[in-house]
Amino acid sequence: MSPLQWALLIFAVIAVIAIYFLSRRDRRALNSDDEPAGELRPGSGRERQLDIFGAEGQQFDEFGVGKPRRVEPRFDAGIAADAPAAPVPPRGPSLAAPIPAPPVKPLVADKPQQQKIVSLLIAEREGVQILGPELHAALESVGLEFGARQIYHRLSGGEAVFSVASLLKPGHLDPAAADHFSTPGLTLFMVLPGPVRASDAIRDMIGTAEKLARALNAEVFDSKKQSFTPSSARALQQEVEAWARQHAPH
Repeated sequence: MSPLQWALLIFAVIAVIAIYFLSRRDRRALNSDDEPAGELRPGSGRERQLDIFGAEGQQFDEFGVGKPRRVEPRFDAGIAADAPAAPVPPRGPSLAAPIPAPPVKPLVADKPQQQKIVSLLIAEREGVQILGPELHAALESVGLEFGARQIYHRLSGGEAVFSVASLLKPGHLDPAAADHFSTPGLTLFMVLPGPVRASDAIRDMIGTAEKLARALNAEVFDSKKQSFTPSSARALQQEVEAWARQHAPH
């Protein structure tokens, strides 16, 4: 054989041997891949890889390495596992439902009764002061009584029919201070309705004012400071009686 032919023969033999060994290595690698995952041969690369993260059977760590953990789904976050389930209300109307209370009508306050104030004035004719001793003597002479608010009253059953006070504020007429007291005049006032009939009360007040004026050398004036004449007296009586008929309690 020529040298060229020998060289080709040697090259062919070497190629066949290389192909043989390569085919065996590929077959061995294929067989190792078919082995079960749980059966690792000692010294294998897979065993060494698992050893990095711990012994065989270890759960996933925070990076997800290892065997997967079985996590049961939870639908009751924040509730104990052994807590009893909430009762389900029965359908339909409940026989134990509370009976609603009947509506309560709001209380309506009674309408306040209307009042009327009637007043007269007494002033000294000469415009001088009325002295305390003379004043108290006149008040007592017409049956008036000293009492509440330190003024005088015509009483009926312990209630004031009308009252008499000084024209000077606060209107006190204290008999204990009579010696050191004087006033330019008096005011008589009555609040209707009162403890007696309005017609009787106004006649009594007009008559008392006229008696006091005579005893004190004084004159009577109406609430507008006009002279109180007989015609003024009749008009005032009619006004009070008309008001009493309109506002008489039913």
